[in-house]
Amino acid sequence: MSENKKRNGGLLNALIDKDGIKTEVTLTITNTTATKVALTLLISGISLIVMARLLKEVFPSKELTAIKSDVSEIKSILNK
Repeated sequence: MSENKKRNGGLLNALIDKDGIKTEVTLTITNTTATKVALTLLISGISLIVMARLLKEVFPSKELTAIKSDVSEIKSILNK
């Protein structure tokens, strides 16, 4: 229990000083962290593209289907 209080007190002391709440934050990014962030963004982008293409194939546009049927009708009329 005292260890938990000490940990919480340390976090509070890190956020609050004599002037009030600290507004300056320092982030340290290592090469490993930067690589993980870049790979996560890359994989997210690829998965979005794949999902969009799959949705296009699974649910084709009704307008496109209507245009294709009209074109096939026109071709059949012209072939006669």
